[in-house]
Amino acid sequence: MSEPPTLEVLPVSRPRGATPEAFAECFNESLEEVLDLRSWHTGTNLAVEYQRIAEAIEQAVRSESEHEKRVREQVVEKLATLPGSPPEAGCWAVPIEQIREVHQGLLFNGSTECCDGTVQIHESLALTIYQIGACLVSYAGHQGTWSTRLFRRDLTQNHGDPVQETLALLQARSQRAGLNQPDRRDGLSELAERAIMSYAELAVLVHHAQAPWRLGHGSPAPYQLLSGAGNPDIMIRSVRLMRQLIEDHQRFVFVASEPSDRAFLTIGQALRPCEYAVVGTLDQRIRRYVEGLRFSHRVTVDDAWDGKPMTPEVWVDRFLDEVAPQVVVGVYRASRWAPPQLFYAHRKYVHLAARIALADSVLLANRGFPALIDLADRTCASVYGGGSLQEIADTAYARLGVGFRYMSERHNRPE
Repeated sequence: MSEPPTLEVLPVSRPRGATPEAFAECFNESLEEVLDLRSWHTGTNLAVEYQRIAEAIEQAVRSESEHEKRVREQVVEKLATLPGSPPEAGCWAVPIEQIREVHQGLLFNGSTECCDGTVQIHESLALTIYQIGACLVSYAGHQGTWSTRLFRRDLTQNHGDPVQETLALLQARSQRAGLNQPDRRDGLSELAERAIMSYAELAVLVHHAQAPWRLGHGSPAPYQLLSGAGNPDIMIRSVRLMRQLIEDHQRFVFVASEPSDRAFLTIGQALRPCEYAVVGTLDQRIRRYVEGLRFSHRVTVDDAWDGKPMTPEVWVDRFLDEVAPQVVVGVYRASRWAPPQLFYAHRKYVHLAARIALADSVLLANRGFPALIDLADRTCASVYGGGSLQEIADTAYARLGVGFRYMSERHNRPE
């Protein structure tokens, strides 16, 4: 009886057998050809993508549901004549040729820059740390990152009555929301978690972006900035930035990742792939949320609007009456499988803005959301998110020989 052949066991760090001949036999192409990057595809095969989009549009028309047909007939096709509709209201289809032109002329050449931010939170009994970051990107490359950290101390060492100190701590913490639960009663948390990040994103787009077009995440006038988290200084500074973007620059488009207006989304659901509709204006969207805002704190910044001092309440009213109507609100749908998306743009450039958002979104067919915002979000998360804050806090507590529990949270702008 012959002995079974013995198998030679090699260390995992010593592979063998990967000869050019073995590679060619296994993969049916030469190793030399694979290593030549000229044989590789650059980015997405857009020719295939454009064909896929055209086929999806044809299929959507054929399989349109009765409900979608009714919404199209009774609402979408009559948007221009509905009461309260802006002059720009209506529905438009974007041909594949125009999507290709936007890709080549306004997206892939770096003519559109996008900013997105992130907030990471470490919370313990003695200290809450807010790490806020913002990143500016384009398809031409990474344009810059900015970050800051805020340290909130509910427990301070004042060497007074320990019982009173503990009661004061419990009282202070009882006024704050639970973990991962937004609560606008706590103005400091609202300011640190949302307003400052939104302000940073807007400031980067206004002061640091150099491309002709600016792409933002959420709304160009988010509630947390118009309310200032109860701080009139934040509101005034924010409105100044909004006026620069809306009145001066004008070439922008914002897309909300979690729009709350179900009526608009219902209209969007009736759209076919590569269609968009203009349905209203920004002042109509936000008036009920911010009209009647009152500020109890004293203003410490310049409160002059075009040289004329005004109260914070008048600042909000003037923004609603003069600036917000310049922004129109619309919905678009990038693919049959993707949900509709809500967008904001200046009424002067709304049609080009919608095409930029739509052309960028067809790159993510399943989500139908702008890929450039996704890129900015992932870049920001890779730099300032993940375990970066945890690792810093871990190291600090380890030096003290103290264990702790932490929470981590990231914020998007739904509106």
